[in-house]
Amino acid sequence: MTSVPADDARAQDARAGDAWDGAPCGLLVLAMDGAVLRANSTLLSWVGRSPEQVPGLRMSDLLSVGGRIYWETHLAPLLHVEQRLDEIALELRTSDGRMPVLVSATVTQAVDGRPATVHVAVSSSHERSRYERELLSARSAAEASERRVQVLQQTTAALSRALGVSAVADALLAAALGPLGAASATVWVAEREGGLHRLSGDEAFLPDSRLLLHERTAVRDGERVVVPLHGQSALQGLLAVTPRPDAGAEPVDLEVLTAIGQHCGLALDRAKLYEHSAGVARELQHSLLAVAAPADARFSIATTYRPGVEMLEVGGDWHDTFLVDGSVLGVVVGDVVGRGLRAASAMGQLRSAVRAIAAPGVGPARLLSRLDHFVEQVEAAGMATVAYGELDLASGRFQYSCAGHPPPLLLPARGQPRFLWDGRSVPLGAYVHPGARSEAELQLDPGDRLLLYTDGLVERRDEGIDDRLVQLLQAASAVRMLPLEGAVASLTAAMLEGEQVRDDVCVLLLSWGSLEFEHQLSADLTALAGTRGALSAWLLGRGVREQVANDVVLAASEAVANAAEHGAGWDRDAAVRLQVRLVLDRGAGEVVVVVRDSGRWRPPVSSLERGRGLSIMRGLVDDVSVDSEAGGTTVVLRRQLQQDAS
Repeated sequence: MTSVPADDARAQDARAGDAWDGAPCGLLVLAMDGAVLRANSTLLSWVGRSPEQVPGLRMSDLLSVGGRIYWETHLAPLLHVEQRLDEIALELRTSDGRMPVLVSATVTQAVDGRPATVHVAVSSSHERSRYERELLSARSAAEASERRVQVLQQTTAALSRALGVSAVADALLAAALGPLGAASATVWVAEREGGLHRLSGDEAFLPDSRLLLHERTAVRDGERVVVPLHGQSALQGLLAVTPRPDAGAEPVDLEVLTAIGQHCGLALDRAKLYEHSAGVARELQHSLLAVAAPADARFSIATTYRPGVEMLEVGGDWHDTFLVDGSVLGVVVGDVVGRGLRAASAMGQLRSAVRAIAAPGVGPARLLSRLDHFVEQVEAAGMATVAYGELDLASGRFQYSCAGHPPPLLLPARGQPRFLWDGRSVPLGAYVHPGARSEAELQLDPGDRLLLYTDGLVERRDEGIDDRLVQLLQAASAVRMLPLEGAVASLTAAMLEGEQVRDDVCVLLLSWGSLEFEHQLSADLTALAGTRGALSAWLLGRGVREQVANDVVLAASEAVANAAEHGAGWDRDAAVRLQVRLVLDRGAGEVVVVVRDSGRWRPPVSSLERGRGLSIMRGLVDDVSVDSEAGGTTVVLRRQLQQDAS
């Protein structure tokens, strides 16, 4: 074995000591109890200690408070068990504050009587900590950006699905209170006349619009944030949001609110255009539908209509009721081939032609014959089916003719229902050389009912027409004692249950000389005066004393007016239903008046007390009851017939 000269050995030890002392990382030798035996200059410079201060130091003395606890409770025991530590993140106590470091340690076992020691390497982690902070910040920014994109996508999707202004406001409000995390939110929408009105939300104070006349971004207005909703050419509305006050809540993102405001402004543009177009289309469609039935005490009528195309309010089927002269009522139900707007257009022309042709002395058969010539000029109306009849309101004589149409159904007050198979001929325009058509005649008794309908009520692809007509006969028998409106609703629901293919459906139920008076009014009450006169004549014609009849008519008028105001907001497209029936009992009995509405808004019943409506009704009749439910409000009035005038 080659020996190393003493001088060379001392030189090697000196070089080794210099390398250990000047290493770029901190180096320590610890006793197994944590006492510092040696520390290099690098570590001592970090902790601001001199070599003379090393004796008496412990590893925990060099660490921050948290690091000291972690060393004593976790790392020191782990070192005894595992014999090493690898890159443990701790903090040294330095003169400049806490210094993040990574600590690695290994235990050197006792040899030749020397005790076991712990060799510790401490490296600065300033750069690593900065990198980790930057990485965490970048990740947080990416997650925040992803959340913003998700909010924008969700809100944009909701706005794109909204068809009307109210739907746009609801979608915006849901986004503000949901993913945007606002404590409260309010939407104002610009009016045509200028100014803004609150459409949804709870806040009643309008923001200072001067802030927003030229602003295109969300701005702070005190504790809230106001977002302008600009369309293509004008301010369409405002959104005001109040951030959540709790400390852990994220602040509102002005950039996201600005982007949503821009999308919402354009959505309001589209919604207003849609509502305008839909309003024009609705008016045009309403012009094709039958006008209100004439008010006359000698008959009652109930109808239902459902177009085959869900997005339309009209189709190829139609019904109409009109006075041919003062004592003859014309009723018609027809069906133009096809569906949609083309069929609806032909239907409107055909309906107008029926009214134009009908006149005293013409009669059902000649009317249909003249329609044959008419459909030669209107190609879309060819092969249409029509059931037309004329009722003599004085005598109850009913003359009718059917051009390829399903047979009317007679529901007599006494006796069994039956179909009317007479007076039949082919559909309109089916003749190569049009000829005379046949008609039939029927004598109605007071209380008899006639049901006219289109084939959509009875035709099914999976069932034969004979079976379906039997089902109609059974369904009509089951509802024959119900009030007209209820009978039509129940009959239609029973016949259409489980339908697989939607088709136009039209049903008309006519009653002559019965103990029931039914009428449906538009909630704008333009027909109220005529209905009052018809009801008065109906009551007087059935032996009700004039004073009692006047009281009932006035009370019914008040009930209808309340329903139109509180249940439908005077909306011309909403309906108020009036039903009056006589309940006779050995010469006495009572008059029962039922008024129903199914408006979009239903206030509490007590709201009726704000006016004098209930007080007037209670002063005129014996009993008044009001029942409000989700589907509408029903007012029932009762007046004894034998009661003397008050």
